[in-house]
Amino acid sequence: MSTSRLEIDLSAVEANVAHIRRVLAAGAEAAGGGRVGLCAVIKQDAYGLGAPRVAKKLAAMGVDLLAVYSLEEARALAEAPIKTPVLVLMPIYGLERNDPLYRLAVGGRLHLVLHSRKQAMELTSLAARIGLQLPVHVQLDTGMTRGGSLPDEATELVKLACQSPRLVLAGVMTHFSNPGGDEVFTREQARLFKGWIEGIKPLLTQARTAGKQPTLVHAANTVAALCSTNLHATCVRIGQGLFGYGGEEADGAAAGGLVPAVRWVSRIVHVHDVPAGWPVGYCRTWHARRASRIAVVPVGYANGYPLGLSNRGVVRLTGRPYDHTRTAGPHEPITSHQERTAQGQGSFAPVVGRVSMDQITVDVTDAAPGQAEVGAEVELIGVQREAPNSLPSLADQAGTIVHELLCRIAPAPSVERTYVMSGSAMVGEPALKAAISAAGSVAAVVSGPAGRAVG
Repeated sequence: MSTSRLEIDLSAVEANVAHIRRVLAAGAEAAGGGRVGLCAVIKQDAYGLGAPRVAKKLAAMGVDLLAVYSLEEARALAEAPIKTPVLVLMPIYGLERNDPLYRLAVGGRLHLVLHSRKQAMELTSLAARIGLQLPVHVQLDTGMTRGGSLPDEATELVKLACQSPRLVLAGVMTHFSNPGGDEVFTREQARLFKGWIEGIKPLLTQARTAGKQPTLVHAANTVAALCSTNLHATCVRIGQGLFGYGGEEADGAAAGGLVPAVRWVSRIVHVHDVPAGWPVGYCRTWHARRASRIAVVPVGYANGYPLGLSNRGVVRLTGRPYDHTRTAGPHEPITSHQERTAQGQGSFAPVVGRVSMDQITVDVTDAAPGQAEVGAEVELIGVQREAPNSLPSLADQAGTIVHELLCRIAPAPSVERTYVMSGSAMVGEPALKAAISAAGSVAAVVSGPAGRAVG
């Protein structure tokens, strides 16, 4: 039996995709443009939440692309019962016939990103050797400098992809470095991307005339997509927003409709009464100011609970016994974490002393009767957005970001994953059109990439 459980609410994922689509549709309507596609970013095993299962849900919802970082991550999806194309973001130079991804490549479902001329030539040779066409996306470096190429080389890559019988230019892209916190540089990146798009439009039009597929234009991640509809182009890449996060970095009504999908729970395994002045934990960083009750929870930094939450973290005592929720079947709703938490709000208790490798200590002196007994459930990460144990709050307390905190949670069997279908209603339609007309903080200053009608 594992010492803790990570619950992923697939109904919340569904609600978040629906909300993002409403934002995209409202933005397209306001701009007089067409449909904006959705690329779901599920790198690093969907941020540690289980890429195959999450991908299956996303595919059923009809997302346009699934983005991963490496071929290894793509292989984890190769055998999944999905038909959605997979975009690999890492520079890739080769592929063997016996690779499980060969089947995806033959079916045109393996998309690769071009970062350099050398890589483009290698992929052209590969495609000729194994007799197929490879869909590629050319990445323009507008200042992120995490891949891609500068404008002149990127233009050469577009030419090569448009003219090669072995490559299909499926997309052009860039990446904003800080859309929620640096409006000036976001504006500059958008300006560079827009100017470059204008320069390559004749190439894209020629390719379309020659019978090649339309080219996606994508730049915005979750925060950029929620900050400004001017940054949507013809597709957006959504990562943390799939799971209900990222809205805290954006402004406006569009940012408030996401539903947290992740809950991490464990249990109390020991309760210890100590006198006033008694030290707790390594290096005696905390002493009891009064006679206190200290509960031991079997989760520590080896499980992914950050050392930075020593004497800072907060957990919720739910007032319920810790149970093992069974995994939901494809169409089988089960008791959700929302339903469980609604039955009793419980109380919050501070993590005291240093976080150990495999346990934390919690001051439960003020807990109500029954909340802090051996076997009682402890919520490490909660789904209430404003709670002190919400994922963004804990990340901030630990001096990190939501992405890292999620990714560092240990895989099963150390921390088991359970998928629940809460059956919760979709988030209500917010006043998106009013928000879009008012524009977010970035929208007020950015004239976004021209690309909605490219191809």
